[in-house]
Amino acid sequence: MEQLNSVTLRGIIGSVRVQDIQDRKVAHFTVATNFAYKGAGGEAVIETTWHNVTAWDGKGMPDFAQIEKGAKIHVIGRIRCQRYTDND
Repeated sequence: MEQLNSVTLRGIIGSVRVQDIQDRKVAHFTVATNFAYKGAGGEAVIETTWHNVTAWDGKGMPDFAQIEKGAKIHVIGRIRCQRYTDND
């Protein structure tokens, strides 16, 4: 059986931070996606989920100057979990 780790997001950009790491640029930004449904009482409910995205410059990547707060974006990538351990 083939394994697949793929995600597609379309939403609005929240915060953006671009930095240089070892002669390469990396962008860290948030993307808000909405899910609309009807609640138990029939009222419209919009649920917003925030996603953290990390993008490295390279082949196929647009100019990071285009990534700005409030812009619409379409992201295709993979999910990667990172664990953080502090001194406590």
